[in-house]
Amino acid sequence: MSLGAAEHDLVPFDKYAQAALLLTTPSSAARALAAGAPQIERVDRLVQTIAAQHGMRSDVVDRTVALVDGWLEANRQKATRA
Repeated sequence: MSLGAAEHDLVPFDKYAQAALLLTTPSSAARALAAGAPQIERVDRLVQTIAAQHGMRSDVVDRTVALVDGWLEANRQKATRA
C-alpha cells in the first residue's frame, strides 16, 4: 500500500496460496533457465529495484535474485564454451 495500491485492490494471501497449490509446471522463466537461456525477463530484479527505491528489502526477493543470477551466469559460461 505504501507504493500506491488501494486496499480494495489487494488480493488476500490465502487466494495466492490456494492458487499456488494448483501449479503443476515450472514458470516460463524457470523453463528458460533450465533450457540454458543466457537472458530472461526479470520480474524478481524489478521488484528488488523498486523496493530499494522505497527503502524496502526482502530476504526472499534477495535470495531469488541471487539464485537467478547464478543460473544466468552458468548459462552464459556454458554458451561461451560451446
